[in-house]
Formats: sequence, structure tokens, C-alpha cells
Amino acid sequence: MPLHVFLNERSCASECEADEVSEGMRAFVGVLRQLQRLRGISLATQNPFDETELARGYYYAEWRNDARNKEEALYFQRMRDRCTSFTAALHAAAADERDDVWHRFKGVDVHGLRAALMVDGLALSLPLASDWDTAWLDLDIEELSEGPGPGDVVVDEYTDKVRHTSRKAHLCEHEDWILREGLDRVSSGAQLWAGRADFFPHLQFLDRVKDDLENLDPRWFKGARQLLRQLEATAAQWDPDSSTGPHWEAPNIRGEHENSRKDRMWEDNGKDECFQLHGNLNRGAGRIYFRLVHDEKAIRIAHIGRHL
Repeated sequence: MPLHVFLNERSCASECEADEVSEGMRAFVGVLRQLQRLRGISLATQNPFDETELARGYYYAEWRNDARNKEEALYFQRMRDRCTSFTAALHAAAADERDDVWHRFKGVDVHGLRAALMVDGLALSLPLASDWDTAWLDLDIEELSEGPGPGDVVVDEYTDKVRHTSRKAHLCEHEDWILREGLDRVSSGAQLWAGRADFFPHLQFLDRVKDDLENLDPRWFKGARQLLRQLEATAAQWDPDSSTGPHWEAPNIRGEHENSRKDRMWEDNGKDECFQLHGNLNRGAGRIYFRLVHDEKAIRIAHIGRHL
């Protein structure tokens, strides 16, 4: 399941000129790229992006057609299959659409911030005003509830905080949560396999691992989920050119003894390869066998399950 990121439509209502918007969009794309380095994302907007106003009277289509914005425009072109609407994102997250609750920021109704709060997601703004230069935003909320008497209606007023970013620096506040969010709700090996591209973008899996995960011993599930999380964190920060090798986030990552390597061979891209590293799923016999793929800056996994 991807991380839902919601565009704050109020950040697209500034009086900024085209040059300022272009600078803000470069920062905006930088944030999206940084998020994608951490995990898979889905960008939700109020309107289709082609119809979105980036500042008053200045639309995405105008920005896209400016040759100075070619690189960022190409990025959005590649993002098309990762874009959705607020309504679709709320439905995908099984969040209730309620018409008896209002969310406001400085007295103005906000739909993207509301949706982000409802699904415990992340709100994202164009960095075109000082209001959006923060990692959290306070929302004023009004909610109707039943009063003490028949037919009575009471208005409850309170505030709540929504996770937010408009610059890469803000992501430091949320990084651990971004890596953890969603994965902790996964409860089976089959779900791990189905969500592997979103949860583990820096890990690669041989096709045979699908059967391993779908038939994983329940005793090893939490250990497998945690070790995959740690291997993803290792791969994301690994510099293949470093002479010291990866900094392992998981304890007790070991290489196979020379005598055991013949039993750690799997076919990979038409060749027999040795998956000479392993981590323990728990104190029992569970293992994940994998190897480093230097030219792709990735960890490739061949087996999840019993100790071979």
C-alpha cells in the first residue's frame, strides 16, 4: 500500500508570479523525489493535475509548457499512474466521508489537509508562503454531535495536528513514520509480497519468494517483516562505491561459510548465483538469504523461510 500524500490546495492560491512558482515547483518535485527514495507514494489532488491552479490565474498547463520547467514536467509525466483524487484516496484508505465535520486553517476550509488528517497521511504544500514552512499544521475542527435532549445538536470545537511538508528539511521530522506507516498494518506474507514495491523500493525479490511469503510459517512473520524493513533501510542508504560495505540496520547479518555456499545457489537472470548473506527471522530456524547487487544499488532476496 503506498503512502498517501495530499496536495494542500490552499498552497496553490498565492499571488506569486510564474518565476516564483517555478522555483516552488522545483522544491515540490524535490520533496516528492525524496519521498520516493523512502517508499512508494500516491499523490492525491483535488482536481486532475493538468487542471490544477498553481497560483491565482497560473495553471499547471502553463507551467508545464515553459521550457525552463522541462525536467520537472517530465517527472510529473512519469508520476501519472501514481496520481489520484482526494475522494479516491479516501476510499482506498477506507476512510468515512462525513458531512458533519469541518476542517479549517486560519478560518478557511481545507480539503487536502482534511483528507491527510482523516487517513493519517501526509499533506504536501507548494513552498510559496511562510504558513507552509513547517512540518506540522494545526487545523481547527468543528464536529456535530447529538445533544442531551431529543433532536439536540451540539457543535464540538477542537484542534488537531496534521503531518505536513513543503521542503525536504521537513521530512526529517517524519522519516521514521514514513518508513513504518502502513507496514505495521500488514498481517500476512501475501500482503508483504503484494506491497513489496511500495514498502521495499530498494529490495529486489526472485519470483520464487512469492511462494515463500504466501506459505510463510506464522511464527516467522513478524521477524520477516522487521528484517525486510531493516534491509530496505540499509539498501536506501548504501553507497556501492564505499570500501566499507553497507551499514547494516539489522543485527547479526552474516555471510555463509565456504562449505555452505553450494547450498545457497539460485537461478538469477539465467545464471546460478550464490546468495551468500543471511539474516535471522527470530531465534528459531527462519532465515532470509540475499546478495548485494552493486551495479543496481540493491539487495536481492532469494529465500524467506526455513534455515536451509
